Amino acid sequence: MDFAAKRLLRIGVALLGFQITFHKYADIGLKGFVAILAVVILTFYTVRKSARYFGLSPDLALLIAGGFSICGASAVTAIGASKKSRSEDISYAVGIVTLCGTLSIFAIPPVAKALHLTHRITGAWIGAAVHDIGQVVATASVVGGTTLSYAVISKIARVVLLAPLLVLINLKQGDDSTPRLKFSITTWLPPFILAFIAIAIFNNQAHLSAGTTNLLINISKALLSAGLFAMATNVKWRQIRAIGSKPLLFGLSAWLICGAFSLLIIRVI
Repeated sequence: MDFAAKRLLRIGVALLGFQITFHKYADIGLKGFVAILAVVILTFYTVRKSARYFGLSPDLALLIAGGFSICGASAVTAIGASKKSRSEDISYAVGIVTLCGTLSIFAIPPVAKALHLTHRITGAWIGAAVHDIGQVVATASVVGGTTLSYAVISKIARVVLLAPLLVLINLKQGDDSTPRLKFSITTWLPPFILAFIAIAIFNNQAHLSAGTTNLLINISKALLSAGLFAMATNVKWRQIRAIGSKPLLFGLSAWLICGAFSLLIIRVI
């Protein structure tokens, strides 16, 4: 179980690079990219900074912020593996972002209908605000029409930003006391993050078939699931209860607020 929770989790994170397709940026255009970038930056910064008012630990706040701003549980596990976060914090953060992403499936479609949003705006909103790719597809499918295509493109643009986020997080936590003569890139960036970046670059240069790419993505999901399951079996639920309900209340509040200003940014830009 320890092997699955650590090694398989990190391998799964590295293989997430096969989800990265840079050419999708051309499909959303400059304005679309700016809107997605603004949503990601504002969501990450706002969630992380406001968490202190709910008494959340810095690590738990970072995990939730990453999950809300990028790609849900996948971002949580990637950041958690990078930061070597506690299993309890990772499990709690995964639970919160999964719950809020699931709520979006039921909340966004009626709101979009009530506001008479076009399929393009609704799809961009779903891709910018909903956490997991599966939840994005489910939410957009409820709306119907061309919403799904716009949602997936916006979501992929967010997923691409996972790489620079991981780099920035690890650069910030780098040990300043490390002598410059002994500097190594692995001092600040763990090997599995370097592998994630390398795989993303390879995926965009090799032009693999859709079948091969989907197979590798499914392998990544399977490894992440195995790691999360193994991690859950090692969680001390007494410590989860000790965290209390404040993170849950914070997550629901952040979900509502972030969803609202994501729509605002999409409509303005």
